[in-house]
Amino acid sequence: MKNLLVGCAIATVALSTSAFAADIAPVFKAAPPPSPAFDWSGFYAGLNGGSSWGSSSTRYNGVLGATGGTVSPESFIGGGQIGYNIQRGALVLGLEGDMAWRNGSAANTVLAPGGSATFADEHKWVATIRPRVGIANNNLLLYGTGGVAIGSFEHSYTESLGGAARVLSDTSTRAGWTAGGGVQYAPSNRWSLGLEYLYQDFGKTSLSAPAQTIGGTAFPASTTSFNDRAHVVRGRVDFKFGWDDAGRGHN
Repeated sequence: MKNLLVGCAIATVALSTSAFAADIAPVFKAAPPPSPAFDWSGFYAGLNGGSSWGSSSTRYNGVLGATGGTVSPESFIGGGQIGYNIQRGALVLGLEGDMAWRNGSAANTVLAPGGSATFADEHKWVATIRPRVGIANNNLLLYGTGGVAIGSFEHSYTESLGGAARVLSDTSTRAGWTAGGGVQYAPSNRWSLGLEYLYQDFGKTSLSAPAQTIGGTAFPASTTSFNDRAHVVRGRVDFKFGWDDAGRGHN
């Protein structure tokens, strides 16, 4: 009888211990699936705004002899852009076009005994078409870009001699090249914010006037060249359309 009671006690303790161990055993749950990485692929459009400052070197030969200087137009610049990206791994390839308005003008006057010459330059609208190459880290994109730039300019120079003056001017649309880079951050699947720098070079424009007499003052033949360059720093905001997001799980 004694042995039977001892056996029952041992069995009861074993069962209780097993039940307690089962109660405190850790419960393992499957980890939630990782969030999908941001995909920069697709069409997008947006707005931009910032600062444009130019550096147009001038070369003159006329009333004052041979001289030169620098004219530096500066202004706000603002416009819009549209483009398309393809992402493969961390590599992002794209093509972007943009158009912006600016109205920067500046003038520089050179004095000499008996006369003077004033050079003026105005930078107006500008458009670019640029491939982009970038490296993405989820929703952060660093990129370089370069391509064709087309811009509108107004140039003029005024010669003063012996109380008389003459003015020569032009308005032209010129093609050049541009290069730069930027960074973009996407806080959501549709919107991104960015900062971009572009250098633009539009080459040389020349103006010339023949020898002539104005108000009894004889002006010799003269020529002036303007070499237009510009720097652009601007912020941007873009909206990525969802036309090709089927199967990517984006909202």
